[in-house]
Amino acid sequence: MFSAAQTALAIPVDIAADEITRSADGVVVAKGNVVIKRTNDTLRADEVSYRMEQQVLEARGHVVIESPQATIHADSAVMNTDSQTGNIQNAVITLPGGERLQAASLKRIDDQTFEAEEIIFSACPIDEESWRVRASHALLDQADGSLTTTNSRFELWHVPVLYAPWWQQPLRRKTGLLMPSVGSGNRRGTEIGLPLYLAPAENWDATLTPRWMSARGFMGEAELRHASRIGTEQISAAGINDTLTARTRSRLQGDIHWDLPAGFNFDAEADHVSDNDYLADFSTGEGISTRYLQSSATLSQSGIYGKFEQEWALGSSHQQELLLPSNAATLQILPRLEGRLLWNANPNLIFGFEHQTTRFDRRLGVDGWRMDLHPFIEIPWELAGGGISAKLHAGSHHTRYRLQQQPVNTIANPQRTTAEASLEVRSDFEALDESRTWRHTISPLLRYDFVDAPIQSNLPNFDSTFSLLSWSNLMSGNRFAGFDRIEKANRFSMILENRLQHKAEPDAAARDFLVVRAGASYSLQQQTVDTALKPVPTRPFSNLLGEVIFQPANGIYLYSSGQYNSADRYWATLTSALSLNSESGNRLVVSHQLTDARYSTASQLLNVSANLRLASRWLAGGSWQYDYQLKLTQQTTLGLQYQHPCWTLGAEGYRINRRTGTAKASNLGFRILLEFKGLGSVGS
Repeated sequence: MFSAAQTALAIPVDIAADEITRSADGVVVAKGNVVIKRTNDTLRADEVSYRMEQQVLEARGHVVIESPQATIHADSAVMNTDSQTGNIQNAVITLPGGERLQAASLKRIDDQTFEAEEIIFSACPIDEESWRVRASHALLDQADGSLTTTNSRFELWHVPVLYAPWWQQPLRRKTGLLMPSVGSGNRRGTEIGLPLYLAPAENWDATLTPRWMSARGFMGEAELRHASRIGTEQISAAGINDTLTARTRSRLQGDIHWDLPAGFNFDAEADHVSDNDYLADFSTGEGISTRYLQSSATLSQSGIYGKFEQEWALGSSHQQELLLPSNAATLQILPRLEGRLLWNANPNLIFGFEHQTTRFDRRLGVDGWRMDLHPFIEIPWELAGGGISAKLHAGSHHTRYRLQQQPVNTIANPQRTTAEASLEVRSDFEALDESRTWRHTISPLLRYDFVDAPIQSNLPNFDSTFSLLSWSNLMSGNRFAGFDRIEKANRFSMILENRLQHKAEPDAAARDFLVVRAGASYSLQQQTVDTALKPVPTRPFSNLLGEVIFQPANGIYLYSSGQYNSADRYWATLTSALSLNSESGNRLVVSHQLTDARYSTASQLLNVSANLRLASRWLAGGSWQYDYQLKLTQQTTLGLQYQHPCWTLGAEGYRINRRTGTAKASNLGFRILLEFKGLGSVGS
């Protein structure tokens, strides 16, 4: 190792080689496996001469210069170690993103700026070069994130297809036109969009997209994004003077998240459309069948102070009902204040208090204030060493109303008080095999709930619905959503779970091989607090819930879950799914959902989706949904993609038979995708 520095202010240059000599005039010559390090640069070559007085370094033979900004391979290079400038011959620059610039001669202006002559630029792998730019001169500015060339030719598969006297290639986010989007369908006709991307600053950008639809006219879209040290904001808007309906239509969306000091958070989201058919006509995602659009804003704060934990939130929300001609009867929350306070007196004693006050507002129908107070106490317990745990809970709900626009002869300020108690006990019985790679666990979970609640059919109902039995509410004392109704309960609930886990090695992570779960509840009294929302039960036993999850190997997943009515002997609900995945990209997902009309609204759907790797670069995909009730295929898609390391070409056809929107017809169309690595994509 040889270290050289001309002055006290110069940064040392460390030289390592098979042979190093120094002449009397201060020239250091290194030969064989030369490695030179200076600050963030590393140079490797067969032979290097370093003139210490001029701080000039000459490298020859298999020259490689490595830095955080780029890796350069060259035949020879002359560099100034002080100014970091230099000239490099027959160079190839590889940028951090994989882009490659080949030049007959290269001038290094500083560590991020290069001038090049007779260049070839491409973002493709060197052995899969599908496109490239040839030019007589280029300026590579990594600080600005651009490559600017003159006398440029754009080539596809080495065939010139475009000449440009000036060409600028962005290397990172930069203002400019994006690749257009194209598509065609019955509802919007043929459409073409040309996005303009704006990036005026590091912390915000925008996309402006004029879009033409042959069946609708011109639509303008704008999306603004901003980020700061406290959070992010995103706002988007779209508008069109629809030639089919002869009216102006629009959509406004927004999303804000701020992390404020002292544990405060502010979250806001907005989504509003001009008319109920907007999503059916213009949405391209799952939102095409959305019933409600919600906008909300919430300020919240939480913290832990010794043995105390608290959290609270103040917010408002607005719902837009898309299935009704008017939004006048839709309830809005303006505002809602809720909070929770816990005092962990000791590990086995917790005192808690929950509160929610809500102002429900609407133009037509009963509205007003509702306040719910919920003090409670919990006593958790666990056997030393685990295996058995229990939790005793007792509390009360007190609810008060202050109503407006209520019907004649009704109480303006009704109230309700309930009492609740529950005991939940869980036990885990485990067994390991001798190799310690298989574990079998049997976990019974037993819960008793007692809730003393009065008849509540005379109370207003702003947001309460009775939830059908599910795994999420089986072990709950109150199966009503919202605070307007609290269930009267005196029942036992139980879940029995069998879990078989396996791991390839004793120290590896275990995975679930087989999970079998069953649950049910038994009510000691068959009563209801509101027959309009929950009919009087006719038998003490609930439906039997069952669930099976089987994963015999990586990439194979089978699932089945359902409810069985043992009294009338029928499956109330049944859901099954099969998922097969391979590392090559093949995928098959089949699912089936059934709801019996004797239990709820009848439905039966079959969904199939698949990807098939036809060859190393060919991928076919499709999906199909069939409605047994309507005896109709709801939607079908079929697509094919060619995936090249440097570009992707794909096409997908679709048919959606849901007759929604102003077109009142099924939607048949296609989407295309053409994407070049480093250039962007054309598609929808």
